[in-house]
Amino acid sequence: MKEELKATGPEVSHAQSYKGRLNIYVCDECHGHIVTVDKDDGVTPFMIGCEAKGCKAIMKSSFYRVFDQSMAPTHEWYRPTEPEIATLQRGAADHVRQGGLMLRRCDGAPMKHPLTRR
Repeated sequence: MKEELKATGPEVSHAQSYKGRLNIYVCDECHGHIVTVDKDDGVTPFMIGCEAKGCKAIMKSSFYRVFDQSMAPTHEWYRPTEPEIATLQRGAADHVRQGGLMLRRCDGAPMKHPLTRR
């Protein structure tokens, strides 16, 4: 039975918007990092799977404490479109419906930890 996924979920309201702001995620194990920018308003996670090649640890957010906001982002948080939501794993689709954003690379290359259905 295929469940139809609702598209964009609730309107996201934040006391403080991070749209346009940079954040850095750093891996405690390999010390790799990524620079993210929020393209849309929404919720982003504190931890993500490390995007460094060969590392299986976790990257942690710096909570937008990026002093040089002119850095070039390597990844962006965005609100998926309805067709994109239909391709997501159930947990990722639920995250988006509850106001969460998805992560993608700015250069268009595939993510190490994709959340699409296989």
